[in-house]
Amino acid sequence: MFTYASSSGGVTYYFDITLDAQGTMSVGNIRLSTGVSTCTLPECVLQDIAAAQALVSQLIAESDADHGLLTFTGQAQQTAVVAPGVLNNTNYRVAYVTTDPIFIQTINKTTTGFTTLLSVPYGSVAVPKTIAYEVLVATHQTGTAGGSVTFTAADAGIIQVTFPTAFTTDQYRVVLEPNGFFQARVINQLKTGFQIQLGFTLAAPNTAVVGYDVFV
Repeated sequence: MFTYASSSGGVTYYFDITLDAQGTMSVGNIRLSTGVSTCTLPECVLQDIAAAQALVSQLIAESDADHGLLTFTGQAQQTAVVAPGVLNNTNYRVAYVTTDPIFIQTINKTTTGFTTLLSVPYGSVAVPKTIAYEVLVATHQTGTAGGSVTFTAADAGIIQVTFPTAFTTDQYRVVLEPNGFFQARVINQLKTGFQIQLGFTLAAPNTAVVGYDVFV
């Protein structure tokens, strides 16, 4: 929870901004410095509340809702379980860490888990292999810092993503989620946006979809 103050006409107003487990933002407990609750606010205080919401969105844009390890002994997919109540919708990304060059895709997302699908069977009973995962949720649920792009041959393997409002920093993290077994990476990362580059060239009429979320 974040508490902010705004002054107007010699009166100080306090308000709280809270976020639930998946980043849904709400404003409440608006009160005077005396502790008395109030519902009538000057326009300048309303503007300060909007500015504070935007600030919180950038300060707390990344949240590790869950993480763990998946052990593969020759399978091409595993199901990860997320505790009930941690997620309240399926608008999350899953980031993976593995030491092997293998394509990974996330499918069958629910609020209690997801399926990790690999391009080939991984590991064996004799030599198990593990993949670390991190479930990331964002405060930008309206899509101002998340969405998807569709590549065509005309894009020549690069698409520009421009933020509706420039960030105050270029030190943000972009999590990409290709819709298939192919590579994509972030290049030319600026405060105003970034570019997504495919690891291959598309031939018409083929397309490729890449989801993305931005975390400050």
